[in-house]
Amino acid sequence: MTPRLPGPHRATVFDFDGTLADTGALNARAVHHAMTAHGVNVPAAWLHTVELADLTAVRRRLRAEHGQQLACADAEFIDTARAWWARHAHTVRAVPHIADLARRAARSGPVAVVSANDGGIVRAGLAAIGLSHLAATLVAREDVPHLKPAPDGYLLAAALLRVPPAACLVYENTDEGITAARTAGMTVVDVRTHPRGTGIGHPPAHGDSLSRSGGCS
Repeated sequence: MTPRLPGPHRATVFDFDGTLADTGALNARAVHHAMTAHGVNVPAAWLHTVELADLTAVRRRLRAEHGQQLACADAEFIDTARAWWARHAHTVRAVPHIADLARRAARSGPVAVVSANDGGIVRAGLAAIGLSHLAATLVAREDVPHLKPAPDGYLLAAALLRVPPAACLVYENTDEGITAARTAGMTVVDVRTHPRGTGIGHPPAHGDSLSRSGGCS
């Protein structure tokens, strides 16, 4: 039985990639295009084994596993990938049950999006799935000194929403994101444990009880 918790959750925070939107294939294709444009050739399938948000790790694995290196700066690489992604943003699809929950959450209280992706990409993706209003409070990779699993993004989101971190309920789909939110002092729902939204329930209103996934602490 899923435990019930007493509120005081007053805000809802969503991860973007894999939580609100199914972007895995598009992200990999954008990075593959950027690598090819900057003289690096790797199998497209290899990119699905890499944490694409961590360019330092991508560079390290490129050298170790393929004997190649990116000659461009991170900013130039991101610009190339972002431009390709933006041209194909119309192919993004929502994760239906989470997108529906986000719409309901936005009607009942403050909402933010926290992503390790580029802000321009996240805004284009939110627009493509009909959730552009969520970009009003968006924390992206360029807004914080340290990406997930560091808590910086979630702490900044709470500050922007003017809500204590302990009053935020987070929806995440990666171990790094869950660690980041927990370290920030927030309650986390791991959406991977709720296929098609089973057991997630409704977003919290102030003072309501909440359902927390079994994997959260």
